[in-house]
Amino acid sequence: MTTNKTHTEKIEPDYDKLLDRIYLSLPKRTLENQRFELPKAVSIIQGKQTLWQNFTKVAKDLDRDPQQLYKFFMKEISTSSTIVNQTLILNGIFDNKKINHILTKFINNFVLCSACKKPDTEIVAQNNVKILKCNACGATSSLPKL
Repeated sequence: MTTNKTHTEKIEPDYDKLLDRIYLSLPKRTLENQRFELPKAVSIIQGKQTLWQNFTKVAKDLDRDPQQLYKFFMKEISTSSTIVNQTLILNGIFDNKKINHILTKFINNFVLCSACKKPDTEIVAQNNVKILKCNACGATSSLPKL
């Protein structure tokens, strides 16, 4: 019996040291508990067009290329549009609720980590496949095609 006790006592400090080492090697972002607030689209309707006034700012806040957000949005909303300065001009009348719903869908698919739900991600190419890599927890997930 004493042999087992000595053996167990010897293992525990090593285990604790390993845990400490792993904990210290984690990215600092993993340990943060900041709340990520979804950016909101600010849009107005002018005649038969909808102007998403803070389009490029939203893309920048999400750390995504505005063209990627644009492609996703056009696929979802099925209308013609143009980007002028920082504004996305949509042909058609779309309320702010609809625009923010599509924006939330983009964020869930292309920004938030599927494992830890943090926004500290980047899109990288691996073997000609785009994946979402989390800089907080290290998880990777494949992305839907745009």
